[in-house]
Amino acid sequence: MSTYTVIFRNNTDRVWTMVVFQTLPNSTGLDSVSWLQAAAPPGGTARVHFDPTYNVVLADFRREPLRDIYRAAQTLFTNLGTAWQVVLEDGEQQLMPAGQAPLPEQIIIRNVSNRMASPGIGMSGSGSVFKRGVNSGASVEFQITPNYFVGLFNDVVRGEVISGNVIIGPQKLTYPSGKNTATVTADLEGFNIVLRIDYQ
Repeated sequence: MSTYTVIFRNNTDRVWTMVVFQTLPNSTGLDSVSWLQAAAPPGGTARVHFDPTYNVVLADFRREPLRDIYRAAQTLFTNLGTAWQVVLEDGEQQLMPAGQAPLPEQIIIRNVSNRMASPGIGMSGSGSVFKRGVNSGASVEFQITPNYFVGLFNDVVRGEVISGNVIIGPQKLTYPSGKNTATVTADLEGFNIVLRIDYQ
């Protein structure tokens, strides 16, 4: 299994946090969050890594001043084509396997806990895309055809919903065949910061 790397080179005059996030264009009503992030000082570098292993995630959704955040309460390894349930055990919501999904590229999570839930999916051990406030008796279908994006932020926490808070970018990450490292360089050109992505 390949491991993918994103290297951030900060050639500007201030600290930036690079964030990698995912979208699922064939699913609707989902929140993309800060999935991988790393800060670099002026003239510095930072890097993040991921591999294409999938997770199901149960999160607590919180609305804080100026930001919405999903904080993972449970993260479990899964495969594509699986179904899961959110159940209530000992007064706590838990994720439990529930067989196979109808399609091989799906992950389905059904809430049967008699409480609202905020389930999601992710990769490489961290949640990346969530559905907020799923009623008991309802299901969420995640069609796993992810797009990857990178952007620069000046104030962001892991699990924060990506909205209009990207300062520079976002730009799409598309690893060419045979290449698994993307170098994202931020250069200062006049009064503008320009992102450039190279693949190795």
